[in-house]
Amino acid sequence: MLDEYGLRLLAEIGVEVYLPRAIAGGQAASDPTAPAPTLPETATGHDPVAASDILILGHEDAPPRFLADLQRACRLTGLAVQTSHADVGAIAGARGLIVLGERLARELGAALPAQRQNEIAWVVAAAATTLAGDAAAKQALWGEIKRLARQFARAARSD
Repeated sequence: MLDEYGLRLLAEIGVEVYLPRAIAGGQAASDPTAPAPTLPETATGHDPVAASDILILGHEDAPPRFLADLQRACRLTGLAVQTSHADVGAIAGARGLIVLGERLARELGAALPAQRQNEIAWVVAAAATTLAGDAAAKQALWGEIKRLARQFARAARSD
């Protein structure tokens, strides 16, 4: 039987998993009127409570495949991810930021109040065009994404 992580990975690549009714809902497998089982919200990567965990900024010049891979990496760790243009209003509800480009990070830091800067988990990476071709930088970014996922999971458990 697949665990939640395995179900989430399969859902990410578009594989629909059908579970026996007896396992999915605790109902008898012979009950033909029982509703078909559905995956839990967290297994599909769509957790409505965490609608804006991470916001990716500075992606405008990123190759489309790189941006899709970055979003997939965030979702695989359980983070809800969105992309936005770099404006102060867009980051008002985000719990964390992945900023692609140090110049953009400095500009956002100057525009945000100090209290809000401390409330947001920041990850500053190289510019998207540089990052797309640098394996070591991508590996470092993956480590930071996992750190954010652990940090948010700890905060959710303590709430």
